[in-house]
Amino acid sequence: MNHVSVRRSTLAVAALSCAVLFVACEDKRVSQLDTGITRDSALSVISHDVNAKSAAGPDSFPNVYMRDRYLINGKNYEVLYFTPNNEKIEKAGKDTIPKRKLAPIVFVDNRLIGHGWPFWDSLAATMKIPVPPKK
Repeated sequence: MNHVSVRRSTLAVAALSCAVLFVACEDKRVSQLDTGITRDSALSVISHDVNAKSAAGPDSFPNVYMRDRYLINGKNYEVLYFTPNNEKIEKAGKDTIPKRKLAPIVFVDNRLIGHGWPFWDSLAATMKIPVPPKK
């Protein structure tokens, strides 16, 4: 017979394990980003391992799968969804990778303010920004 406290502690340990696993899986380039740097500097950091250039010419958003832009209270919010494997959204606009597998990098007026789903979800809720579903 399980006590309620045993179940709660088991759930707490499982949640902590998932959080540690999530942080450990974050791409090292994303974890190197410091708040306050410019968007161009952040793009330079996340594109550091890009070896192949696009056949159509240089890519202005290397390793960025997609991006969302919002104008709220006179400030430009931009979210770049980073992918460590150089995937790009298909030209026809088909979203082939679930958003939860991407790493959001959030900028306000071209300055990095944070990255990762916990940060983006919290900011979006606070600012009432409609975040697309994370399939």
